[in-house]
Amino acid sequence: MDLKQYLTWALGIVFISNGLAMAQPAEARRAFARGANGAAGAFASQGEYGSRAGARAIGYNAGAGFRGGQWAGPNGGTAQSGAAFGYKRGVGGFRGSSWQGQAANGASGSGYTKNAYNAQTGQGTRSSSEQIQTASGKAYGYNGTTNYTKGQGAQSTIDTQNKGDYTVDWQKGQKPVVTPEQ
Repeated sequence: MDLKQYLTWALGIVFISNGLAMAQPAEARRAFARGANGAAGAFASQGEYGSRAGARAIGYNAGAGFRGGQWAGPNGGTAQSGAAFGYKRGVGGFRGSSWQGQAANGASGSGYTKNAYNAQTGQGTRSSSEQIQTASGKAYGYNGTTNYTKGQGAQSTIDTQNKGDYTVDWQKGQKPVVTPEQ
């Protein structure tokens, strides 16, 4: 079975398991297989406060996967999250995740992280953001981006809401240099 077949199998297990789990008040399902070319697995669960599901297929030369979930607390808070990844040897890879939620008292937040790497050029970019608003209305957070090159180093730009903005130069073999933005 090749990677595409593994991933198709895993996705099918997630959807079937998720359908079975949704029919029960609290249920969990898992499936896993391993072969000469890699491994694949899937899971799904449903509980009193929410559900989650995911699948992955991993081999020596390539892999992919995802997961997601949503929850609602007994006092009115809610949350959602999700993530995905993929890679191919000699080509590159990506990873991303995100979340958002709201507390029963009105506080809320959201965030994400993305990373993409090109193995052919050795270059990659990572970006992330976190934004929080308290129940009293104060906002906190940041947006950041890092560009990097394999074997050389990286440069980050970070923009914050309440702590100033700055860049960080991360050259290989050197201490990081932080420069505040004006």
